Amino acid sequence: METVKRCYKCLLPASMPGITFNANGVCNYCLEYENNFKNWDEIKERKKVEFQKILWKAQKLKRAYDCLVPLSGGKDSTYVLYLCSKIYKLKTLAVTFDNGFLSDLAKENITNALKFTDAEHMYYTINRNNANLLFKTFIEKTGDFCNACMRGINYATEIAIKSFNIPLIIRGAGRRVEYVSQIKGVSSLNTASYFANVLDGTYIRNEFKHFFTQKYKLEFQKIIGGIADVVKIPRTALMSFIPQYIELYDYIYLPYTEIIEILKKEMNWKDTPSSNEHLDCELHGIPFFKDTLKINNITRNTFYRSGLIRQGLMKRDEALKEEQTELLNNEPPQELLEFLKTNNMTFEKYINAVKYSDKNLYTPKFQKLIRNIYYKLRKY
Repeated sequence: METVKRCYKCLLPASMPGITFNANGVCNYCLEYENNFKNWDEIKERKKVEFQKILWKAQKLKRAYDCLVPLSGGKDSTYVLYLCSKIYKLKTLAVTFDNGFLSDLAKENITNALKFTDAEHMYYTINRNNANLLFKTFIEKTGDFCNACMRGINYATEIAIKSFNIPLIIRGAGRRVEYVSQIKGVSSLNTASYFANVLDGTYIRNEFKHFFTQKYKLEFQKIIGGIADVVKIPRTALMSFIPQYIELYDYIYLPYTEIIEILKKEMNWKDTPSSNEHLDCELHGIPFFKDTLKINNITRNTFYRSGLIRQGLMKRDEALKEEQTELLNNEPPQELLEFLKTNNMTFEKYINAVKYSDKNLYTPKFQKLIRNIYYKLRKY
């Protein structure tokens, strides 16, 4: 452990794909974070006003619902629901996608959240047997099933948007707290085109072809939103014509400790004794274990701890001690073993799929280019 070269600020090792270090030993991911958020205290009031203007515009359109909140039962989506329904008094539709593995705790949190708001709610649930087939196919071809789940979330959202002509979608995410999605070699697109490409030639394609209907229209809408951010066109200027997807923490940010305190008091929200992250999915440990098979000198929590360090919520020395302990034990999570057994898949086959599959085979090159440009050009 002591001989591993790591970022001087966070925990990311030199074995990370795409990582570089400056003369002071600070990695490019930390430098990018600092560049994006070093002036946050100076602009946070302006961003809050921008957020409020977006909400007001949605209300002025006088649609059946002012906004849609994808609700998983986790802390971030529940906080979005809290703000939209209880604080800003928007007519809110919450939509939950149950991938067949939605945890009982998440369901309880969803029930409690709805009791404490006046939001309406819809469930979209995949039969667990169908989910197993879908996830197994994604593992065999890409080594990872999270993209399939994200496509399901987006599809459930899109159904509601179309049914009720909802102008605004607010997600519990944001670049400040995204500790995985911007790391090269780990994250990948979750667009409808990517989903369709993975399923092309498989026997379950017809079972899920509705997940990628109108894929080009949907992806065009999101690209337009991204262009608007880059060239500083207000989202309010587009909302009358194109549904606008925004991420809460790009406008309003609180440390997760403060958010959890609010939710437990105002929404009767609950977490587990061991974690408040990813409690919504029974398979939550699998994606992070998968990363440890591909990248040397990381644990299931390396990215998470590094993100907390950047946000000032964890000291590096404390995080490094936890990292050292966890590196000594990288046993596969029990949910992975159960999933493999259910799907008649050996552990060796799973490891080979993770290590040797290539997601780039299914990634639309134009969409990947657009995403890379967006991350480089977008400023706050």
